[in-house]
Amino acid sequence: MALHDRCEIPECMTKDLLAKHLGIEILEAGPGYAKTRLVVDNRHLNGYGMTHGAAVFALADMAFATASNSRGKKAVALHMDIYFLRATGKGDELVAVAEEDYLTGRTGLYRIAISTPGGERIALAEGVVHRSEKG
Repeated sequence: MALHDRCEIPECMTKDLLAKHLGIEILEAGPGYAKTRLVVDNRHLNGYGMTHGAAVFALADMAFATASNSRGKKAVALHMDIYFLRATGKGDELVAVAEEDYLTGRTGLYRIAISTPGGERIALAEGVVHRSEKG
């Protein structure tokens, strides 16, 4: 990572059963930063043969959760918005990058960009977490 110091992936993220079921991988993690990846297959398609919005959301959410839990405090989502910009389909590789935008002792704001490896933007998301000392 050019601008981010690496950190260990928070243990709670490695235990996420939905992410495992969907085939979402955590590629990188750093303080307030995470990058996740998904290769779209049949289980990710909607009735039109396009990537289901829930699969894109889950990819973004995993990056968001990893980034927000990277500083040693338990962080849980309070709110998340997503804007779908372009459809994708079977065989497409999607990458989500979450970056911390604003952090206080009890809340954090994160922006998540979902793109192809070539940089074509697929979706944009924004999320807010509540942070607590309890782990």
